[in-house]
Amino acid sequence: MNALATVFLVVGILRIKAGDRIGHGKAMGAAVLTSALFLALYLASKVHLWVSLGKTNIIYREGTSMTWDKVVYYLILFPHIALAIGVTPFILWAVKLAKAGRLEEHKRLTRWVFPVWLYVSVTGVLVWAFMEFSGSLAAVASKAP
Repeated sequence: MNALATVFLVVGILRIKAGDRIGHGKAMGAAVLTSALFLALYLASKVHLWVSLGKTNIIYREGTSMTWDKVVYYLILFPHIALAIGVTPFILWAVKLAKAGRLEEHKRLTRWVFPVWLYVSVTGVLVWAFMEFSGSLAAVASKAP
């Protein structure tokens, strides 16, 4: 979902740079919907983890000592989480400004919101890749009832 949101974000910025406001709006709307769907699924997965295993999180390579890959993972994860939480209300505000036709305000806001949102989307894919290819997700799945 984050990879798809990233694609929509890139298409959206390319469309507005080409002067295509309609294409930009469609791409950014798709990015918002994709990101919202991801958030809903992510929160549902947290509830499922709690109900099925009694925990709310999957630990990256649980039980191993601190290794270079764990350091890199956490250096990506912590800013990803903080920025994802912080940027969300500003994304919604940017959408509201655009829908209200307040395009200069929208443009000023999105000059910094867009790169943060893009960073969050890209690092979301990286976080997933670390978990998937480390075997952390498979280990949790094998413990599920």
